[in-house]
Amino acid sequence: MIRDLGTPEQWTYLLIREGKMDEAMKMIKKLLVNAPGLVTNFADALVAAGAKKEALALVLEQGRDHWMNKDWLARYYRKHGSPQEAIEAQRKVFLDSPTVESYKALGEVSRKSRRWEAVRADVLAELESEREFGALIDIALHEKDVARALELLPHVDTRPGWDYHDYRWNVARAAEKDHPQAAIALYQELAERDIGHRSRDSYRYAAEHLQRAKKLAERVGAQKEWETHLAALRARYPTLRALHDELLKARL
Repeated sequence: MIRDLGTPEQWTYLLIREGKMDEAMKMIKKLLVNAPGLVTNFADALVAAGAKKEALALVLEQGRDHWMNKDWLARYYRKHGSPQEAIEAQRKVFLDSPTVESYKALGEVSRKSRRWEAVRADVLAELESEREFGALIDIALHEKDVARALELLPHVDTRPGWDYHDYRWNVARAAEKDHPQAAIALYQELAERDIGHRSRDSYRYAAEHLQRAKKLAERVGAQKEWETHLAALRARYPTLRALHDELLKARL
């Protein structure tokens, strides 16, 4: 049926399964002209058929810097490459998309060859030079290094944008146990931010931040300072009835 009625893509997969690699590679290159996104699908099929060299050459030929190809190369080298190749490929994936998940993957491949400390220091220095402070905060919190997260927080760009993320909430939650004073200050900042949005919902969020700050202040014996702060906040916004209503509901 595939030979008679199948699409060129189906025909190509059939050629791969039948081991007709020369014909398959010619078909693949024709198809990729108009559908470059199929490269990793074809590469996976080639690997499954035992044509690892052809698969690797195909992906490299299509461009090792495309994010999809980087992910494929990282997976390939983890399974079929040397430890150094696996580390380098995963390092590129991480620096291209510095998430906690890609950081953990880099750690896994680096520990196998006992190079994690050196690799870790290198990529963190790279992120700092690129001013990727948000990613550095995520990693610090992942590693439970709250002091480092607090140190990095002032460097984050707080100007709203399409990819804006306010890291103060994450850091404040993490800081509650061992850095309560810092957490209190962050919750107070978050409350001011939400009050500035001027809506009933934002006032409710502000009250929630202030509730958390109040509990921490009570825990560390800073009730007087807290009461002074709350009184000053109320005085700054005497006409925002909805805000005062939310503060009252929150028993503040």
